[in-house]
Amino acid sequence: MIKKITQAVTTVALTAVVSAQALAIDILAHRGASGEYPQSTWLAFHMALEQGADVLEMDVHISKDKRIIVNHDEDLVRNVGIEDEIKDLTLEQIKQLDAGHEFTLDDGATYPFRGQGITLLSLRELFDYFPGLRYNIEMKANDKELAEELWNVISEYGYQDRVVVATQKSKAMKHFRKVSDGEVKTSATIAELIGASLAWSSGWGWAYKPKFDVAQLPYAITTKPYVRFFQKKGVTVDLWTVNKESHIERSIEMGVDGIIGDYPARIYQALEAAGDR
Repeated sequence: MIKKITQAVTTVALTAVVSAQALAIDILAHRGASGEYPQSTWLAFHMALEQGADVLEMDVHISKDKRIIVNHDEDLVRNVGIEDEIKDLTLEQIKQLDAGHEFTLDDGATYPFRGQGITLLSLRELFDYFPGLRYNIEMKANDKELAEELWNVISEYGYQDRVVVATQKSKAMKHFRKVSDGEVKTSATIAELIGASLAWSSGWGWAYKPKFDVAQLPYAITTKPYVRFFQKKGVTVDLWTVNKESHIERSIEMGVDGIIGDYPARIYQALEAAGDR
């Protein structure tokens, strides 16, 4: 059982370490080091950086009082153990909840992070705890209000060149691109990936012009020629969610630009073995 988390970290030192890593393949920590620690919490992100992550990957929702909240699901069943949705709660209410309550590594025999003071974060809190890094932020809801408030926070911190914004949803992405006016890199939506895939597979890939900067692709359907197709268009390619050692090694062999995984240390070790660290 760990002692209660105080949520204090020497961010200057961590920033220096991450900034120094100008490497070929980025490690994107999927909700932090979420395979070993409660997802989307200070602890998960802190440990991801300790394990060598280059980019903090996260999902966001908007609360009842219009705050950007970092969490994967729209509800709180899997981490807090309650069915309430983020959109129906205020930030103050959310901060009272135990974000480590449901996390277990032994099929429920123990819950080592319960009662340790671990809470969900607002995006502003995350930026304050871990300033000046790189962030991959996925909007979960197809919501213009979420897109607009996300832009407000990014621009408030001056992080336009440190963030990639992703979403599977077309309406949210269209609105974010409109309000941000191209100042922030964005990833392809599902509809855009379908269009790109059809162009590539039909032989019309040469004519395809992407409107996105990053293609975040599922590991299971990705091949080396498909990766090269995007890269030749000037698009960065990240694979998700890559956790098995053999899958990490294959991702490296495919020459992707980033690997998204729940275990940053595994990716770091594979990159080190491949001479990329």
